[in-house]
Amino acid sequence: MGVKTPSFITIPVLGEIIRDYIHVGSLAHPMLIIIMYVGALNVKIPFVKKLMSIRKEISIISGFPVLTHSIVRTMGNFPNSLKYFTNNAEYMETARFTNELGLGISNFSFVMGILLVILFVPLWVTSFDWVRKHMNGLQWKKLQRWSYLLYALLFVHAIGIQVGGILNPRVTPRPAIEATAPASGQNGESNSGENRRTEGGRPERQGEQTDRKQPPRNQQVPAGRAPSKGISDIDISRQTKQYIHIVSLTLIYGSYLYLRLRKAKKNAAKKN
Repeated sequence: MGVKTPSFITIPVLGEIIRDYIHVGSLAHPMLIIIMYVGALNVKIPFVKKLMSIRKEISIISGFPVLTHSIVRTMGNFPNSLKYFTNNAEYMETARFTNELGLGISNFSFVMGILLVILFVPLWVTSFDWVRKHMNGLQWKKLQRWSYLLYALLFVHAIGIQVGGILNPRVTPRPAIEATAPASGQNGESNSGENRRTEGGRPERQGEQTDRKQPPRNQQVPAGRAPSKGISDIDISRQTKQYIHIVSLTLIYGSYLYLRLRKAKKNAAKKN
């Protein structure tokens, strides 16, 4: 006997769960940013001191969504993006694009993702206590310095994806629109349910009801109160979102670089 799936768990529901788990990788980036800033800020600040005490745990937790996101993206994008550089002629024959420069930037960013994974895995693994115990302090510190290269490449990777998307927006085929005219009877009137066609193409018999999507009813709003709107109700174009991403990434990584250099300068002044 096979295992019976509960009635409330369906294939679409499982698909939504898997998709949401994959997109949890977007949570890893903010966690990495927290790890970055904790190392660049003054430890004497109370909230920085608290974050520093759990920085190792944050690093370990962030690794799981990072790896999930990386594996899915690598399997989906890397082989085709690598083909852009290894066999460009064959790639361009089947590629759909509007701007070749944007296409190249996007593919370069996706290929760079492999280098990010190679850098991230050792840094993540050595965050576990049982691995760190087998390393001396000097070796561990030298390895952790590679995190600066990881942050720099992560910035280039994220910016490249956004810039490539702006220069080369996604090409989506236009849906085919079939012009249909209602059938007319002898008197020029539309036929009754006897001659109607169902969605499957067969004639609809009299008295037979087909499932047709009804437009949702307007939500009742109390008199005197306007419906509330949030940030999610703001309708902006995809290109505008990409520009916002570029500005925010530049501000985040630019401020981190400034704070990190300022802290290094202060530490050097103390030693002297």
